[in-house]
Amino acid sequence: MSTRSMPEPDPKRELRRHFKALRDALPAQARAAWSLRICAQVAAFCAARGILRVGAFGPFGTELDLAGLAPGLELCFPRVVSLDPPRLAWGFPPLAPGTWGLREPESAPHTVPPVQLLLVPGLAFAADGHRLGYGRGFYDALLAALPAEVPALGAGFEAQRCPELPVDPWDRPLSGLVTEAGLSWFAAPGAGYCAGHR
Repeated sequence: MSTRSMPEPDPKRELRRHFKALRDALPAQARAAWSLRICAQVAAFCAARGILRVGAFGPFGTELDLAGLAPGLELCFPRVVSLDPPRLAWGFPPLAPGTWGLREPESAPHTVPPVQLLLVPGLAFAADGHRLGYGRGFYDALLAALPAEVPALGAGFEAQRCPELPVDPWDRPLSGLVTEAGLSWFAAPGAGYCAGHR
């Protein structure tokens, strides 16, 4: 009989499966309506704060769709430039099909998005500001380099909220979260996603 121990289960892997299945099960019509509501809330926040440049993302699978963001906003999008180490570059439209079928900027000269607000995708969002991504580390690396004055706002559906998530040393908390139910802050807007966490 082998004395080799079985590998420890990865709690994040199971949570990713759970929250992806949960999001996939949301009705498409509801996701479309909630996406528009989220876009309206982001636009209202930007108008109130005088924000013109926003770091956005194209929908991957059943993620929310930010296509409804106000036309007055200048949107900056990510492009995958390295898998190991995980690295995104950022640029403005025009967009073209890129990695994993996502639409990416044809020109992406910025290592950090030159924006006043960053919207961050995820599979799940915890009450303490931590998020569960897809496990490749792109946004962890970006959040570590993001200027402290730029709020990093998680963007997803209310069903993706959870009380807590497993946290690794490289995980970075967000400034806040916007869902169809509203916008809530883990840190004061403008204080930066990492206020009190450096």
